[in-house]
Amino acid sequence: MAYGTFKTLGEVGEKFNIESSREKFVSENSTQINEGILEFLQNRLSSQTSYVSENSISEMIIAPILVVISEKHNLPIWSHVRFDVSEEDGLIGVPDFLLAPASKMGDTYKSPVVCIAEVKKENFSEGWVQVLCEMIAAQRFKGEPQKTIYGIATGGSIWQFAKIVGKKFVLDPRIYSATVNLQQVLDVLNWFIGEAKKEL
Repeated sequence: MAYGTFKTLGEVGEKFNIESSREKFVSENSTQINEGILEFLQNRLSSQTSYVSENSISEMIIAPILVVISEKHNLPIWSHVRFDVSEEDGLIGVPDFLLAPASKMGDTYKSPVVCIAEVKKENFSEGWVQVLCEMIAAQRFKGEPQKTIYGIATGGSIWQFAKIVGKKFVLDPRIYSATVNLQQVLDVLNWFIGEAKKEL
C-alpha cells in the first residue's frame, strides 16, 4: 500500500486511530506581491493551456503559487520526491509537494511541515486521503507523533487547508478560489506556511 492506495478518510482513521473534525482555523496574513509576478500568476490561472493535464496544473499553477510564498519564508518546496516512512503501514510514495527545510548539503529534506496534494478531477475527498497519509508520515519521520503537520489539497484554482494535531485531523471547511481572489489565496498561504514553520 502507498499513500494513493487508501480509499477513504474513514479507512485511514481506522488504521491509524485518527479522529477528525471540521473547524475554521485558517487565517490570513497580508503579503505584498510584485505586480509582474501577480500578473504572471493570474495569466496562468486564466490560460486554458494550464489545465490540459495534471502535470500542467502542477507545473503551471500550483508550483508557481507555492514558490512565491514559500520563498518569503525561506522554506524550500520539494516536488515529486520519494517520501518513504513505513512500507508496512503503507506510508510510502511520492507526494506532489512537500515543504521542508533542506539538509546541510541541500540535496534532501528534513522534517516536512506541509504536505500538498494536487486534487485530480476536483475530487477533494480523494485528495485529502492522500494528504492525511502524508501528514501522518511526516509526524513519524522524526519520531514526533504529537507534532502538528499542515496539509493542502488543491486543484490549482481551488485551495483547501487542514492540519493534524497529534491524532486529530482538522479540516477547515472553507474553500478558497485563486481564480476569484488570488490575493486572498496568497494571504492565506502566507499565514499557513508561517504557522507551519513554527513547528520546526
